[in-house]
This record gives sequence, C-alpha cells and structure tokens, in this order.
Amino acid sequence: MLAPAPTTTTALSVRGLTVNYGTGVILDELDVKIPRGSFAGIVGANGSGKSTLLQACLGLLPKATRGQAQVEFFGKPLRAIRTDLGYMPQSQQVDWDFPATVLDVALMGRTASKRSWWPWPNSADKKAARQAVAAVGLQKYSGAAIGALSGGQRQRALLARTLVNSPELLVLDEPFQGIDAFSQETIVDILRELHQSGTTIIMVHHNLAEVAEYCDHVTLLANGKVSANGPTHKTLTDTAISDAYNLPGNFSANLTRDRRSVS
Repeated sequence: MLAPAPTTTTALSVRGLTVNYGTGVILDELDVKIPRGSFAGIVGANGSGKSTLLQACLGLLPKATRGQAQVEFFGKPLRAIRTDLGYMPQSQQVDWDFPATVLDVALMGRTASKRSWWPWPNSADKKAARQAVAAVGLQKYSGAAIGALSGGQRQRALLARTLVNSPELLVLDEPFQGIDAFSQETIVDILRELHQSGTTIIMVHHNLAEVAEYCDHVTLLANGKVSANGPTHKTLTDTAISDAYNLPGNFSANLTRDRRSVS
C-alpha cells in the first residue's frame, strides 16, 4: 500500500485538463483538488463530464486529451501508484458473458498489476483474491460464473477486483448503476468501512441526495469546469446546484430528507 509523505494532503490534483470529442469540448482547462482521506463524490448534469474526468485522469482517453495537463495522485504520476489505485468502471463497460468466475474476476485485478514477466497467479495472488471476495461477501459464490449473478452481486465482484491489491485510493464510476436498494446499501457499508480504515474514495454518482448522505467532499461539474469543490455541506448549496443543473429550486433542504435526484 502506498505511504504518502506526511506533507501530501491531496489525493488527486488536476491542472489544465482539456478533453475534446470531435469538435465538442467536454472538459475545458479543468482544475481540481480532492483531499487525501476523503469520501469524495463527483456530480453534475448529464454530459457534464463526470466519467470523462475519471477516465482522462486514469489515462484511458489519450486521443481525446489535449494540452499539457498535469494529473497527480498523492503527489505522484499515475505510473508510480498504479498498484495502489483501484478503478471500478461502469457496469455496462463489462462483458458479462466472458467465461469467468467471481474468483477469476478478483484475480484479474491482481494479475493486471503484476510487474513480473510471469503474469500467472501465484499462491499470494490467490490468497489476496479470496480475501477480496470475502470482503464483499461473495465467498459462497466464488466459483460461480459472473454471468449467472444478479446485478448487485456482479457489482460486488467488480468491487472485489478493485480491492484485491488493498489500494489506498478507490476510483468508482457509477458503482450503484442498475442494482437494487439492498445491494446498494451493502456496497455502501463496505465503502464506509474502507473509508473509516483510511482509504480515499472518489466516486462518480448521479444522485445528489445520496452523494450528500455518503460523501464528505463534493466536486460539482458544469460546462466543462469545476463549478464548486469542497466539503459537502458547503458545496451543495441551492445556488451551486441551480447553476450546475440550470434548474430553479430549493434543493439543499431536501437532499437528505427525500433523496431528490436532479440527474
């Protein structure tokens, strides 16, 4: 696990990030800092660039990224902290017909990060995978094909893959998409426990009320830039939400009461 210097208080620092798709600018000279140790939510209207921000920071959009952006994790470039970062993509980006078991999925996270010329899993890899599967409560399904699982179980299998290297930073893209309320609460409980143990979590999520409930830090995107960034209670104001979503209304008073979503 990464051990940042005591002076490193920022988990993610982005400066001058621009992403274009064709002639459209998705992110425009974007700057943002997310503190180490936070449970951070990235929110914004549809098309505001939430998932694009994560993917660009992780080097997944090299052809669309423009300019001389600087992206650092704990003060280091991505290549220096890959094994200490766990990324969970949106579920629709996964081929669920791929012939793999839950344990196989967890092992994929282990072997993909190996720097050895020999990529096959060893006993330590298998032990880590079993521990990750247990951490998400899927021990009894470890030999089950991922295609046979429910939506919530699939998400937990993906989370196991994300956790297999005991990363200091989790990056999650819409982790609750397409799952039932019980499965969501199960995953939230896992994330809260990880956060309490010191893991930094950065999560894209479309539901403002749930972000207000789960997260202690929020980054609000609008028009390709960060319109607000900081502690949740200071960031999700009526003015900031109305400006970002171009909707009038009294949102902040209702966020935790009725989980109103403006996605």
